[in-house]
Amino acid sequence: MSRPADAIARARLVLAKRPEPHEASVAHQAAGIVLRDTGAIGSAVRELRTALRLAERTGSAEREADVLGTLAVALVQAGRTRQGLDAFDRAIRLSNGVATGRALHRRGATLWIMGRYTAALEDLHRAVRILQPAGDILWTARALSVRGLAYLDAGSPGRADADFAAAGLLYGQTAQDLEQIRTVLNRGAAAFQSGDLPTALSFFDEAERGYNSLSVPAPALSQVRCAVLVAAGLSTDALAEADAALGRIEQSHGQSTKRAELLLMAAQCAAAAGQPKTALERARTACRLFRSQQSEWWLARSELMVVQAQYAVGPSSQRLLHAAEGVAARLAELGSTEATQASLLAGRVALDLRRSDDAHRQLAVSAASRRRGTALSRATGWLSEALLADAEGETRRVLAACRSGLEILDQHRWTLGASELRAQATAHGAELAALAQRHAARMHRPRTFLAWSERWRATALAVPAVRPPPDGGFDQDLAALRQVT
Repeated sequence: MSRPADAIARARLVLAKRPEPHEASVAHQAAGIVLRDTGAIGSAVRELRTALRLAERTGSAEREADVLGTLAVALVQAGRTRQGLDAFDRAIRLSNGVATGRALHRRGATLWIMGRYTAALEDLHRAVRILQPAGDILWTARALSVRGLAYLDAGSPGRADADFAAAGLLYGQTAQDLEQIRTVLNRGAAAFQSGDLPTALSFFDEAERGYNSLSVPAPALSQVRCAVLVAAGLSTDALAEADAALGRIEQSHGQSTKRAELLLMAAQCAAAAGQPKTALERARTACRLFRSQQSEWWLARSELMVVQAQYAVGPSSQRLLHAAEGVAARLAELGSTEATQASLLAGRVALDLRRSDDAHRQLAVSAASRRRGTALSRATGWLSEALLADAEGETRRVLAACRSGLEILDQHRWTLGASELRAQATAHGAELAALAQRHAARMHRPRTFLAWSERWRATALAVPAVRPPPDGGFDQDLAALRQVT
């Protein structure tokens, strides 16, 4: 895990000497692990099937079980989920003692990736109970690390942090420096989920020092740090972080997929920082990469960022309207909640172009989400309803929609620790208040105008602190709610 290039080179050297089945099985398994972890899944499965045939010839159930556990992970990653889970079951039946604990760890990690958190936690609890008393320090640390990730995704950052801390101490007794640094990164993610942004950033700084000492690129660290900085309202700092990470990944010729994700993150940071031209440039480059990678979901998201940035740069055009409508349709086909944002944008462009029929159709689609979905989706729906009522000159309906939209933002202001909500929710709230103010001014009602001005100030200033509340139980419930929604 720490020196994969050395591992595969040594495996090839061993195999060139035509060793006995046991040694050959270990060498093919090591090569398969490296290939699997670098994304060459097809080659990895072939290596591991060879390792399994050789293991069967040794007559060692323990050797066979170990290879089966590694092969099972690769099969699941290759999309052969049923075959992979069957291989795990066979590995667990064949093994005993520490070998069983390792197989349970691997199956638990796979179930976590599949989103089956309850089943994953059951396997990982069993793995720790077997591996820890047996003194298997490395695999106990690995099981604790994955159990922490499962706790994190299940909305229990306190338990996750405890597992990450324990795993870090155990890794400190091994030569697995890279895995130890990952526990620091994971502790930062747990602090972020708890709402403790300063602690999260301090863990990320510590993790960065560790990655630098090993000369290992860490695009995942930059991505999560950007999310924390945006959540803290430091959008310009987040953009600088994303751009620095892009520079590093280009210099090292790193993964194209990670570069594309970082470009989209940079575009989002630039948009939040009020730099639409920069956002447009980054988003367009991300689009080209996602298109070449045939990544449909990510491509649709980056296309939405492109049209949002184009709208911010201006002016509106028929071409922009067509692009926004196309993105909205694709996101809806993919079942993305961002389809509501795209329809709202298409409605805005149509209003600018005075195409009332198109505006009504798109805003009506977006407004349909005002009574269902996430807080941001419902707030977007009420903003669409307010714009629709404004276009039709219905003041009472405008004020009712603005009031409902701001109430949703009030009710869910605690979720604003989530970076994707903060910038958009703030913008939606400001526009809802401005619409209401404009109609109050037209009605020549100074008291109503003042009330709406204060109404928005009350929402905008009620942003949660960047440190978690002292009530630990509330903190845990809040983190779980954020993860679910």
